[in-house]
Amino acid sequence: MKLLRWLTASAAILLLMQAGNACIEELDLQNMISKTDVAVQGTITDVRTVKYTPENDDLLIYTIVTIEGTSLYDNSQITVDAAFLGGTFEGESMMVTSMPAPSEYRLGNDVVVFSGTVQGWGPDIDRCVYASMGGIFRTIDSRKGAVVLGKGKGFAIEGNQLVSTLISNIAKATSEAK
Repeated sequence: MKLLRWLTASAAILLLMQAGNACIEELDLQNMISKTDVAVQGTITDVRTVKYTPENDDLLIYTIVTIEGTSLYDNSQITVDAAFLGGTFEGESMMVTSMPAPSEYRLGNDVVVFSGTVQGWGPDIDRCVYASMGGIFRTIDSRKGAVVLGKGKGFAIEGNQLVSTLISNIAKATSEAK
């Protein structure tokens, strides 16, 4: 009986590990740039949720954040609406382990967001926060300028760095890609 429990527990752990590996994509800055067409540094000016139920499928809830700021790819002023899976809509909640923490997408937060186009997310969404929690980074002011807060190994921005340094790194990465 103990052997059966041990085998069942081991199989469950292996399945969870495989599922986790399938859902998380490690991205360095170069890979993030190659997979997105927008990177914006700015302020979150709106946060809203929408509900979408594809035909013959389950209910999906998306959180959409609006960021007003500066493109880190071409230095233009832009406003971006980008969504991620999960949130609460009219009392119904959908939590997704890879969604950003609520503290990351609060109204008024200063952030860096990497975004790309998406299809099949319903009529209200044409752009996503790329890699969900891996595509949104808080920024804070410091004596030396704005600092983007890194998230560690496997994320596009591993460590804390000045936004000006990030802009230089993006310019370098895009020129190397050409």
